[in-house]
Amino acid sequence: MAPTPLQHRRTHNTLLLQKLLNLRDGASPFTLVLDSLEQGGAAVIREFVGRAKISKSKVVFLSFATLKRPLDVDVFITARGKPLSSLRSEILSHLPDPSPTSPKTLIVIDSLNPLSTKYVQHLSTFLSSLLIAPTISLLATYHLDIPLPTQPDNQYQPDPLTTLTYLSTAILSIKSLSQVIKRKKARDRSLQEPLFGVAERREGILVGLSGSSGLTGKGDLVIEMELRRKSGRGVVETFILSPSATLQFKVGTVSLLDDHSEIKTPAMAESGSGQGQGDDEVESTFSLGLTEKQKRDRDGVVLPYFDAQRDGGLSGPGEGGRILYEMGEEDKEDFDDEEDEI
Repeated sequence: MAPTPLQHRRTHNTLLLQKLLNLRDGASPFTLVLDSLEQGGAAVIREFVGRAKISKSKVVFLSFATLKRPLDVDVFITARGKPLSSLRSEILSHLPDPSPTSPKTLIVIDSLNPLSTKYVQHLSTFLSSLLIAPTISLLATYHLDIPLPTQPDNQYQPDPLTTLTYLSTAILSIKSLSQVIKRKKARDRSLQEPLFGVAERREGILVGLSGSSGLTGKGDLVIEMELRRKSGRGVVETFILSPSATLQFKVGTVSLLDDHSEIKTPAMAESGSGQGQGDDEVESTFSLGLTEKQKRDRDGVVLPYFDAQRDGGLSGPGEGGRILYEMGEEDKEDFDDEEDEI
């Protein structure tokens, strides 16, 4: 049986995320990771770095908030307190020559918030100047919970997050799996979705109920992917990333959020199995077909005035579509000649 359009879309989107994580064929020159206190993006960064190490790609790590050199990083650059021009020159010194045949290189920026605060006017120019070859990929993290100071000098200048989302060719929004499940259950019961952490606006609360993957960076997490193709068409899908539990296996597993046991509904499970449904059939929670007995009963029904429609109205002039009516005894008693004349 041929795969349904839904199955084809799910498989295609999963392969796109795998291609993005593996840095294959320049899937995304600039990937932006949006995280928060509720769910950090460290596991996603480790997934990129681990897969880059397997493919023997060079990893250049630009540190604004990381104190210790991460595992599997080839070049570790401390960016705190350095001018933007000298920082750019140091990064370019570790990059390969701008040639299509140069080896793959992954540039990781652990936090874009310091650049967005101090060099907001030069942010797009600085990031674009690092992509000097088609084999270079840029992976940067932006923390949504860190407030930025206002820019009174130019009120028409867009905020840094707007600039970053405009420049990026792929956006990965990181969510907590436990919180996504709680919101899904609230929507299914037509209740207001719960708020967590800073969004609760309660005094003293910074981090909500994040589960095992919130602060520790371990456990499953949700990735909302928005991949922008060269044609301009965007691909949006939500996945679950299960990071590797050991250092021996650096590659985690990726699955669709709809396949999770607490997210998947019975109707989604039936449509995903593809049993007994064709491409042209309407998806419904009940059967729209007729049994053989119902079809025989339907064919045996005689419609009123059916004799008037014989031969398609070719029996003669005035015969097609005429109404056949035989007056019964009870109708004769109610028949009035005067009303008929009126």
